[in-house]
Parts: sequence; C-alpha cells; structure tokens
Amino acid sequence: MTEINQHHRVSAPISIAVLPFSNLSNDPEEEYFSDGVTEEIINVLSRVPGLQVAGRTSSFTFKGQAHDPQWIGRQLQVDHILEGSLQTSGDELHIHVKLSKVDGAESGSPIWSETYERDLEDIFDVQEEIAQAILGAVKIELLGEEPVIAFKRYTNNKEAYQLYLRARFYHNKFGGSDDYHKAIGYFGAALAIDPSYAIAYSGIASCYLNMWFYRHMPAAKALPLMKEATEHALALDDAIAESYLALARMQMLYEWDFNAAAASFQKALELNWNTADLHGQHALYLALTDRPKEAEEEAALALALEPFSLINNFYAAYVYWISGRFDLAVAQGRKLAALDPSFWGGHMITGLNLITLKEYPAAQEALETALEINYNGITLSACGVLFGLSGETDSARDILTQMDSLHQTSVVANYDFGIVNASIGETDKAVAYFQAAMEKHEPPMLFFKYILRDWLSGRLYNERYDTLVKPRY
Repeated sequence: MTEINQHHRVSAPISIAVLPFSNLSNDPEEEYFSDGVTEEIINVLSRVPGLQVAGRTSSFTFKGQAHDPQWIGRQLQVDHILEGSLQTSGDELHIHVKLSKVDGAESGSPIWSETYERDLEDIFDVQEEIAQAILGAVKIELLGEEPVIAFKRYTNNKEAYQLYLRARFYHNKFGGSDDYHKAIGYFGAALAIDPSYAIAYSGIASCYLNMWFYRHMPAAKALPLMKEATEHALALDDAIAESYLALARMQMLYEWDFNAAAASFQKALELNWNTADLHGQHALYLALTDRPKEAEEEAALALALEPFSLINNFYAAYVYWISGRFDLAVAQGRKLAALDPSFWGGHMITGLNLITLKEYPAAQEALETALEINYNGITLSACGVLFGLSGETDSARDILTQMDSLHQTSVVANYDFGIVNASIGETDKAVAYFQAAMEKHEPPMLFFKYILRDWLSGRLYNERYDTLVKPRY
C-alpha cells in the first residue's frame, strides 16, 4: 500500500475515522455484517454538521493489514479513531468499541470505550447509542454539551437490513457485472421484505448506472431499470442524499440535462455534505460546465474525505484532463495505479493522457496493463487510438478486429469503434459511429469536445466531427 501525501483538507473542528469492526463470529460469512455495521456508523456520523468523517473507502483501505491504528489515523489525517469488534451468537449481539485521540503516540490517548450486549433485533438502537456516545466523547461544541442528533432509519426490519448490508458489500467492491448482479439481488430481497426501503432502490439505481457506464450491460436494458429504481427511491423518501446523487448522475451522464443535474446535486449536498462520492461526481459536473477551478477544489474535497477512494482518484484525473492539465492528469493516474495496481482505471487514464503528450511507449505500457486487467471496449479502443495516432495502422486494425469479435458477446460502444476508425483516418466510418453514439447518448460522447481537442485536431480534423458536439452541451 502506497502512502499518499494529502495537501488538501476539509476545514472542520473535529475529524474521525471509523475503522472496520473486527468480525469475531465463528462464521466468516458474517464479515459482511461487521462491515455493514461499520459503514452504517460512518453514515450516521457523516450527517453531523461540523464533524469531518473519513469515508468508507478510505477507512476500509487498511482492513486486514497489521498497521497501528494511530498510524492509520495519521494517514487519513483525522483527530480521532474509532475501533470496534462485533460478534453474533444466535440472536445475541456483542459489540465492543474504543475511541482514541490521534496524538502521535503508538497507543494513542483513549477517550472512551464501551461494550454492548443486546439482542440482534436491537442493532439499530446500538448503532445510535454508539454514535451518540462518540459525539459526547469528542465534545462537539457546535452541538452543545449533550449533543442530540435525529438519526434517520431507513428500515426497522432486521432481515431487510442484513440483506441490504450484503448488497452494499458487493456494490462497494466496484467490480464487474457479477458483483453488481449479486448486489441487485440482495437489494431486491431486502425490498421484498420491506417495500418501503427507499435507499435500497438508490443502490439498485447505482448498480445499473455503473454497469451501463462501464460497458457491462446494454443501454436499452440498464437505463430503464436505473430510471425506474431512482424514481421509486424518491417517491418513497425524498430526503436521501444517495437518491439525489443517483438522479444527478442519470441527468448528467445520460440525459445531458445539466440544469436538472445541478439542482439534484445541490439537494444531495444539502442533505449530506460529507459524502465523498457526491463531491467527486459534482467535480465532474463542474468540469463539464467549464468551471475548472471549482472542479479541482471539489475534487480535492472528495479526496480529503476519501484519499484512498479508487473512483474519486479516477475522477480527479478526469477533472485535470478536461482542464487540459495533462501532466497533472498523468501524475494523478500514476498515483491511482500505485494505490491499487489491480484497478484498470489508473493505468488507463495515465495512458490516455500520455497519448495526448505523444509519449507513446509509456502510454503503450500503461494501456496494455489496463487491457490485461479489464479486456473490454473501453480499454481496447484506448489501445486502438494509441496505435492509430502513433502510426501503427496495422495494429489499430487488429484492435478493430478484436472489438468486432468481442461485440458478439459483450457491449462495445459505437464510440469505441468510431474513435479507432478516426485515429487511422477512416473519417466516414468514424462519423457514422459517432452519430450513432450521440443518438444513444453513449458516455464518452459527453467528453467528445475534449477528445476533439486532443486527438482529432490537425491532420485528423474534419468539420463533420466538430458539428457533432456544437449543439449538444
């Protein structure tokens, strides 16, 4: 694990990281439950004004590693660390928690600890008790001597909640189609028990959007299901930040309705400003609406809350690319690749920006690594562009052949075919593909004016490309 020096930090009087609770149960399958309880406490605390809470992704980065909690606290740049363990035995629940101040000492300064023994039915009450005790222990002056927070419960059904936790486990892996389908299955099972469980619909919407965006599912199948789930979530409860984030992403990434997306982002931020993914996606919105300085500030805020988040590091590189700051985009991509070498996104965003800088050998190394990890239309088309722009036309045509073959069983976007054809000068074919991609609102076309700027200018420029984007956004 590579340490990350964080130069930006959210200004807050008190900050805390909740480390993953240890699973002391005999059944390793209970891991999802201890993880879910940790995540829920993070979610509860993140709604508290004036309290900076390290996001779930960053807190879980060190799970299973033999690092001192104080060291982890310094890496996450927080003032306090909450550790815990959880054990279930039949219908009994045992939770032990300890809150320490991060002060440089190896053991830290203990502030408070408690052990809870309850019936499993009381899990919601226990989570609230822990959160209230933390608030009292760290003495948040903004809330008075005895802080009282109105905690939001999304369900009172234990079985539905446990299924939801299983769903979040697979959703948060940010993996491929199998993991997203498992998550959807568990979200659906939770809704079968509690049909009013609005945030489960938000989770389903997020799964379908990600499967569409990253070429795991055809648009014709994913998008109606995404829209339906988002509408269900908002109809059931219009005070959930995650639902407005799902709506904003749909409005921005598919509908290209930036005014509507702005309103949805604003509502989500009002409901829960402490959500790192929300700031990361909002940074992308700001970049696409030609506000680069604000976009970079918002991306920095997302990374201050979640310095080890793959997706937020990924979108921070996108923000730099859109701003035309290619060296910074490469540096961000390399940081992401060092953070998790098995994530294809860091290698790909590095390679794409190296193409623009005409550093072709380094770009090829990065993109071939991305392709080996994630063989799909996204990474194939990136390699095709590299070969086309660097003059290796035969290799680019070989990529097109591979894409044709893959398209028999998997999603390969019209854009993917179009950009490789454009890179070898097949303008008529490229324009036809790009027009089809525009009509279908394929994700890369949202960024097409920047692709025009970087790759299709000069010898590859054709007025027909430019007319594709002028009236769109």
